Amino acid sequence: LQQARRTVAEALGARPGEIIFTSGGTESDNSALRGLALARRAQTGADRIITTPVEHKAVLNAAETLRDRDGFRLTLLPVDHAGLVAPADVAAALGDGADGALVSVVYANNEVGAIQPIAEIGALCRRVGAPLHTDAVQAVGKLPLDVAALPVDALSGGAHKFYGPKGVGFLYLRNGTPFWPAQVG
Repeated sequence: LQQARRTVAEALGARPGEIIFTSGGTESDNSALRGLALARRAQTGADRIITTPVEHKAVLNAAETLRDRDGFRLTLLPVDHAGLVAPADVAAALGDGADGALVSVVYANNEVGAIQPIAEIGALCRRVGAPLHTDAVQAVGKLPLDVAALPVDALSGGAHKFYGPKGVGFLYLRNGTPFWPAQVG
């Protein structure tokens, strides 16, 4: 297990302690959205989740549940004809960042092939202190991912997309990022 954690961390440019194994991409996405949004709201009072309509259902359903059950506000950013979100729209939605509990944008979309400008979006989030999650399930093993350089706080992956076993995923969680785990003890 520790060797597997080191291998995944090395592939991402992360530290082994920043890798949390899950049952797959869905659990990773759900954990990221709930854990980041709830921790940020507790810490700052921020209550808005910003995402796009082209996210995987694991992200969209988690965001909708946080809205419906936990009282978060949900902003869905528009995408263009190619499925890309404009960084200017992210900046406008973030404003000064005071109410931004979480931004979640898929890294690569397997249906239309859109690769989002995550580095630009991450820089905008960093400027206002809002955490950024990216669902990179379709990108891991296919696109370069270096979390030491990429300004993301959380990144989801699923092993079956890069020749690993089904039923295994991971959540990269940047050291020091406020997070409430779904399970404790």
